[in-house]
Amino acid sequence: MITLAAFFAANVTLVDAQTTSFGIRVTPTLLPSVEVNNPSPSNIYGPHKLGINAGIYALKYFRSGRVGMKAGLEYGALPFIVGVDAPRSAFGSGAGGDSQINVSLQTSDLGFVALTLSPSYKLPLKHRFLEFSVGPNVRFYNYPQDGFSEIAFAFNRNVPYDPDDPAAGPPDVRARVVNLDRLYLSLPISVDYVVRTSMLGQVKFGIMYNISQPLRGELDVMMNGNMFRGAYNPRTGFWGVNIQYERLSKRSVGSYQKRVFPAELERHRKALFVEAYLEGDFLSANYDMRLKKNINHGFGFSAGAGMGGHYSTEVINNNKTTDRRMLALPVAINYIVGANRHGIELGIGITPQIALDNASDNSSKNNGTFIPLRIGYRLQPKKEGFTARAALIPIIKNSTVSSGAFNLLNFGVSCGYSFR
Repeated sequence: MITLAAFFAANVTLVDAQTTSFGIRVTPTLLPSVEVNNPSPSNIYGPHKLGINAGIYALKYFRSGRVGMKAGLEYGALPFIVGVDAPRSAFGSGAGGDSQINVSLQTSDLGFVALTLSPSYKLPLKHRFLEFSVGPNVRFYNYPQDGFSEIAFAFNRNVPYDPDDPAAGPPDVRARVVNLDRLYLSLPISVDYVVRTSMLGQVKFGIMYNISQPLRGELDVMMNGNMFRGAYNPRTGFWGVNIQYERLSKRSVGSYQKRVFPAELERHRKALFVEAYLEGDFLSANYDMRLKKNINHGFGFSAGAGMGGHYSTEVINNNKTTDRRMLALPVAINYIVGANRHGIELGIGITPQIALDNASDNSSKNNGTFIPLRIGYRLQPKKEGFTARAALIPIIKNSTVSSGAFNLLNFGVSCGYSFR
């Protein structure tokens, strides 16, 4: 019986030599909460969120085989979200009484493209090696579409606030990021464990920490007839988990050997992968297995855990975020058409979402489950190696206030490692 531990113990002979490779990288990231300078008596916050950073790169190791240089192009996004917790009566004379406002509003994410130039060094282990990379990253930020350069809204008005109507007056809360028309510098640092999977392929698993200055933004809050001016600065650094696949441009000097386990030929196909939904910010880690041995196709199942929808909790201290993420537990059955590397995947599942602490009344609607359907493409190796999926995933929602809602235009992407 081969296990994942046995795979990582496989005997691979690595030879230090000059090599050139081309790779792709997907990095699920944890983006910190927004830096807020808020002089008003309300609580204004920008919660931390999960995101995705992805890129392509070329890596050249020089004659010694230990020192190299990596050049890459990447894309990522920052959430542009503002949360408000304050008495409703402070924002106008409309009906509402003394109830508390606790809401968060989000416009389209701030996107960025970046160029990276990173010196790299590999530290040999017994049969593998660690790779260290650090170098400057030059970013250019942009709003994804016109008309989304700021978040502005108002509460408790007798006449609904209209940002296009000058007579409506200023909004109660306004946040805007400024000076996006210039280059920003950051410093990503990564450590990766490299697994050679074939003569010309290898995968890398690691951790990235990106050091970067916050963007500068403006914050205006109008309460009780007074205007308070502060700052709303999205933090741009992050922690991330690297998942990479590289293809060498030519066969490396030396040999590549790996133990062969006879039982491996009669084992179930398995995969570990990370999946993200492009609509929303659902992110999960999953285990997938075929039900019949020694095949890539047919029926299978997957199960995992991840970050689900948002909900709010009671505010305890000022400047503390009230935004929380539910624990999502996706379970699914699937069927793959195609016995070789390329297949069509059909599936249906159920994803319970669990709030880990008490939700406020106006966010309890997010609790519940949803049912994802799947039709898409799966790339899976015949032996072991990099696996990827892309699919249309319509969702049937079942929550406490919107039972049966249907979201057709939801897409998902996955990447990971497949083995037996």
